[in-house]
Amino acid sequence: MHQVWQVSTRARMVTLAFGPLAGLISWLRWADLLGACVVMLLAAPLAAFFAFYPAVILTDNELIVRNPGGQVRVPLAEIVNVEPGFWGLAITTTRSGPLLALAVAKSTLATRKDRNARADEVAASIMSAVRGRAEAN
Repeated sequence: MHQVWQVSTRARMVTLAFGPLAGLISWLRWADLLGACVVMLLAAPLAAFFAFYPAVILTDNELIVRNPGGQVRVPLAEIVNVEPGFWGLAITTTRSGPLLALAVAKSTLATRKDRNARADEVAASIMSAVRGRAEAN
C-alpha cells in the first residue's frame, strides 16, 4: 500500500495567487512598479513551494508528513488519532505532541455544516491503516 495526498487543486490555486496579489498590493500601496515586480518575483516561488511541496504519504509501515518546514516520519504503531481541521490533519502520536499535516485541511464551511470532506476520508484511511497494522501484529 502506498497512498499520497497533496494540496487540493482549489487550495493550490489560492496559494499560487499569492505572488501576483502581493505584487499588486505593493504596487497600489507604494506606487512603485519595479518594487511590485520584485515582490511578485520573490513571492511566486514561495507560493509555488507552499502549493506543491506539502504531502501526506501513507506506506505499509509509516506515515510521512511533508510540510514546508520539513518532513516527519511516524511509524503507524505510534499513531493514536488523526483529526481533520482547518489548518490540516492533527495527528496524535505516542512519542510526541500533535503533528500537523498541512497538505490536507477541512474547510470551516464543511466543519460547520458537518459535511464529510476529503480531509475526513484521508483521516479515516490513515486510521484504518493503523488499525490494520495493529491487528497484523
